[in-house]
Amino acid sequence: MQKSSDALIAELVSELEPVRPLRVGEGLALALAAAGVTVVAVVGLFGLRAEWLAGHLDPMQLVATGLFLGLALAATVAVVVMSRPQVGSDHGGWRWTAAMAGLLPLAGAIVAVVRGAGTMSPELMRHGAECLAGGTVSSLLVFALLVLWLRRGAPTSPERAGLVAGVAAGAFGIFAASLHCPDNDIVHIGLWHSAVVVATGLLGRVIVPRLIRW
Repeated sequence: MQKSSDALIAELVSELEPVRPLRVGEGLALALAAAGVTVVAVVGLFGLRAEWLAGHLDPMQLVATGLFLGLALAATVAVVVMSRPQVGSDHGGWRWTAAMAGLLPLAGAIVAVVRGAGTMSPELMRHGAECLAGGTVSSLLVFALLVLWLRRGAPTSPERAGLVAGVAAGAFGIFAASLHCPDNDIVHIGLWHSAVVVATGLLGRVIVPRLIRW
């Protein structure tokens, strides 16, 4: 005997439970809290930049740090919004901030070419690798938080969501690491600090889609 439509619908929904809707403000607050914990941990473990403690501010370092923070905030907003798919919604605003931050590696590469082989000395490479590793590790807490948030939602493009989540986490990570890194050179900042964002973005693009399938 065929079931009536009402009986079939009742059977399908009998085990459903209400789900608390995702709120953009909550997602942003959690991401900022994770970033704040990261900053406190980095400064607490390694200390604040010596020149800041002495009251000296380098313009290049301030601009670079501000660009990374701006990129982190813009990308985080995009990730949180992506978890709530809506018809006609646009998640591309973070790209403008990324384009501005992209001037840093471009400037770093140009200056490195002009300077020549001296920019690739073992000591500079070692310091750069340390910043790359430190910034990547500093991004992990925000990265984990954003992945968990995406798992609660339903992003229509997991690949893009993973990429942007990685960019947001990497930008927050290198922002935190920059509070300790004593180097103000554009080559170091443009190449090694930016490499953190590129690396975590690619990592997110590869890993996150496997974790948020729905």
